[in-house]
Amino acid sequence: MKKILVVLALVLLGSVSYAQWSTNGTSVYYNGGNVGIGTSTPAERLNVMNSGAAGNILMERTGVPYGSTNSTLSSIRLKNTTTGDYFNFSFRYRNEPGNLNHEIIQSAYYAPTSTFKEFSYFNFGTGLYEIRGGVTDIRFNPSGAIGIGMGLTAIPAGAKLAIAGKVVCKEIEVTLTGLPDFVFNQDYKLMSLYDVENFINTNKHLPNVPSQKEVIENGLNLGDMNATLLQKVEELTLYMINLQKENDALKARVNNLEK
Repeated sequence: MKKILVVLALVLLGSVSYAQWSTNGTSVYYNGGNVGIGTSTPAERLNVMNSGAAGNILMERTGVPYGSTNSTLSSIRLKNTTTGDYFNFSFRYRNEPGNLNHEIIQSAYYAPTSTFKEFSYFNFGTGLYEIRGGVTDIRFNPSGAIGIGMGLTAIPAGAKLAIAGKVVCKEIEVTLTGLPDFVFNQDYKLMSLYDVENFINTNKHLPNVPSQKEVIENGLNLGDMNATLLQKVEELTLYMINLQKENDALKARVNNLEK
């Protein structure tokens, strides 16, 4: 009798630790607390295997009007719950108003401080991808442009990189089409210093140099500005050479008069 009871106990334990359900040839296995779909030896709490093809998991929601606002279609939640500590990570797919404005969002919630952040966001309609902190920190638009620290401000047209803040770096290389060495050509017409003075008195800035108003309104192109400043240095060099020649000529005249 005891042997029969032992055998029955072993059978029951075996049925608890390993069970199989089969429907239309597709098997679901329960083994040691893990559930396997397509595998009898699941390595995790849920293990999906499809031999020879992708082991996909499909989550669906029905009854959501197309383009309705903030309607979560499907989500995955990862949660850590301990005494006095609760952290929740979510990966969501949701609707937004508009025909193509479906969004994929990653967010995190920390219960003790009631902190909620959407830190990754992609909109199918606009093609906009964002990595967020407290505000939008990094934004990638469909044209390949990047905005950093700009909040919801649009990246200026034509810009590939826009940064709202200080940039610290070791080196910047600016590609130019050329430098203003034409100043040294024999046919270059150097303005007289009197004409330069009249221009400054009238316009309050140097010739060919943008005014303060233009810089405030349009910004400053570093490459163009460096080329312009080099042109002014080259022109100053020519002015100094001419003044040196005039000075040497005056010295020669004085020496001749003193003889």
